Amino acid sequence: MTASPCFGQGEEKIETDRPDQTESSTVVPKGTLQIESGYFYQKATEEVKTVRTHAYPTALFRVGVLDWLEFRVLSSLRDSVVENGARRKVDGLSPLNLGLKFKLWKEQGLRPEAAFLVRAALPVGSRAFRPDNPEPELRLMFSNEITDKLELAYNLSHSWVEGDTRRGYTLSLSGEVHDRLTIYGEVFGNKQKGEKAEHQADAGILFLLRPNLQFDLALGVGLNEVAPDFFITTGVSVRLPR
Repeated sequence: MTASPCFGQGEEKIETDRPDQTESSTVVPKGTLQIESGYFYQKATEEVKTVRTHAYPTALFRVGVLDWLEFRVLSSLRDSVVENGARRKVDGLSPLNLGLKFKLWKEQGLRPEAAFLVRAALPVGSRAFRPDNPEPELRLMFSNEITDKLELAYNLSHSWVEGDTRRGYTLSLSGEVHDRLTIYGEVFGNKQKGEKAEHQADAGILFLLRPNLQFDLALGVGLNEVAPDFFITTGVSVRLPR
């Protein structure tokens, strides 16, 4: 989620990849560490089975390596409660996800700003959640500044899950209503080989407590039968200075 570059007297605003599903087309500044953490709850109904998932916290660490490159580490503590006649709870550490984000080019005219992300979920974590083999993902991120206060951002992704390909998309429109407050609306979805496509929508707010400290809140719903019923997420992000 992208914010305006200035805040107060020469202070740079934090730009985050949460709480929406659209990864930003920016990288964190060289020599900085950005931590994006939060709580996530989702309910999904599959025929006669209901799955309630909590992740607390989700934690994404982003390190600015070069002006055009960042290194990323993502994981979370997670539990899932499955109700299917009987109640069963599974909890533990989600797979460790490592990645690199590359800044490709800046926006110029009709050409959007662009970045490229390569990451992989590794077979590291609790046995109930980790994959048997590394599961890579490739993602292209684009953004267009419609006005000084309004931005359109969109992603295309291709990943491999349990040996099958999965393609995804996101489309997000965000608007700055105050120097400290941004709101957004988004649609996103994915389709795994042999499965029906899932489509969801969400909306959220981002509030800057300080130029390097952001609070967020978002709520999403499924748009078709195979998508999760709804989810809610909230979190805090901080950028540590050079």
